[in-house]
Amino acid sequence: MHNPWPHRHHDGSIHYTHCCAEQVETLPACEEPARGRLRAWVGAAGAALGLATLAFWALMLSAPPVSRAALDPAADGCLTAGRLVRAWVEAEAGRRARVGAGPNQAAFNEVLLWTRAAEASCAAGRTRQAVREFQSLERLIAARTAPREDAPRGDDPER
Repeated sequence: MHNPWPHRHHDGSIHYTHCCAEQVETLPACEEPARGRLRAWVGAAGAALGLATLAFWALMLSAPPVSRAALDPAADGCLTAGRLVRAWVEAEAGRRARVGAGPNQAAFNEVLLWTRAAEASCAAGRTRQAVREFQSLERLIAARTAPREDAPRGDDPER
């Protein structure tokens, strides 16, 4: 007689047989319920990871990120021309966010839209037009931020 071999069933019962090991291999095996759930969860997680990886690479291959090294030298001049305007717009937007909507909000919104249009022209490759717009914006900003001659000052001796 051979050693007993346990056979587990889905309902949790076990029966023993005394057949040879080669014959036991051919009997239908049943997994434990917890192991089956674990295996299903691991399979689902693997499928989700595979799908996320596929989506990531599809996005990267359809619209790869662009570095500044790939830009032509004319676009670099366009970016350089708008540096002062961008710095002023970011500073003014930060100030307005802290203080709230101040006076001349419509004028600031116009400058902001004009800056975005110039940046879009720069990105589209229309560098001459974008540089002209940035230069016009710089003159406008300089005129708005320059102290006026008729504005009263605190250290004026006539007062």
